[in-house]
Amino acid sequence: MAKGKRRATGNGWRSVAPLIPLALFASAFTVSATDDPAVATASLDQGLSGKDSVVVPNTPIAEPANVPVPGVVGHGVEPGEPANQVVSGLSRNGIPKAALKAYSRTQQLLGQADPTCHLPWTLVAAIGRVESNHGRFGGSMLNSKGVAVPGIFGPRLDGTKTAKINDSDAGAFDGDTAFDRAVGPMQFIPGTWRSMGVDGDGDGVRNPQDIDDAAMSAGVYLCSGSTDMANASDLTKALLRYNHSTDYANLVMNIAKAYATGSWIAVGNGTEDGNQGVDRAGDQIDNPDIDAPADDNLPQANDQQTYPPSTPTTGPVEQPGEPGTNPTKKPPSTTKPPTEPTPSKPPTTQPTEPGT
Repeated sequence: MAKGKRRATGNGWRSVAPLIPLALFASAFTVSATDDPAVATASLDQGLSGKDSVVVPNTPIAEPANVPVPGVVGHGVEPGEPANQVVSGLSRNGIPKAALKAYSRTQQLLGQADPTCHLPWTLVAAIGRVESNHGRFGGSMLNSKGVAVPGIFGPRLDGTKTAKINDSDAGAFDGDTAFDRAVGPMQFIPGTWRSMGVDGDGDGVRNPQDIDDAAMSAGVYLCSGSTDMANASDLTKALLRYNHSTDYANLVMNIAKAYATGSWIAVGNGTEDGNQGVDRAGDQIDNPDIDAPADDNLPQANDQQTYPPSTPTTGPVEQPGEPGTNPTKKPPSTTKPPTEPTPSKPPTTQPTEPGT
């Protein structure tokens, strides 16, 4: 089984796990969807690129992934839609296969890079549901490569009704040279994406519109620092760092809990109902068309995942410590640091204001 490594940086040691090309992951995982995670991960060792990696910062990422928008819990949820209605409709809504594969792969690789984080794919999927309805916000859909087409863009963060965030990417990711907009299926603010976005599918590009890159980056974001998702306090802090809204955090946790109990279906990319080849939760085992495990086949640590029923605290978000003050859980490796990922190409689609 692939073993994690660590390398020194200005912020202390970081966890590193080999990044498996997406094609290898898909084929290996399809035939190895068992209740023993070692079987699935061991089959991924063949054909590792050796040059790309998943890196988990040793201190919590302080910059928000996204910011709250008044009147909207998340762009993947209809404004004013009751939370219980969102949760009860999960099985009818469905998860596109490209997104399901990306969420599952995020759990597998983060489980190697930072096993003490105990990150379940259901939590990453819950964020994808709230932020963009799994890449389907505003009429977008995930293509065969997992890229949202057309691109997904949040509202202009010009301070009028939202936080004011001046342009941080010269419009490279969001097409706006004056102010930032959250981008992609997991709705990353360009400045945050530039500092910590990862290449989740090994294609050499960090693209926030690619669900593989976006989901893996969300996993890295959540696990940064000494976060343990099995700890209710850590889970709450991580979600509030991602998007500082108690309504957001509560809905994400409720959706994750529902997904973990089987309230999901796999649908074709871009579909939302059960009329186009739907595979219900639990029917994915040995199905060559599904590249993700059924919920009852998750690693044992995540089978026992619990989500706190109480409302998250509204206190200040945990800030990262000083560089070098947060020791690692394991001694560092002498492995040569991997090459830093290259910036992604600017999206070709012009942003449009999200509908209300």
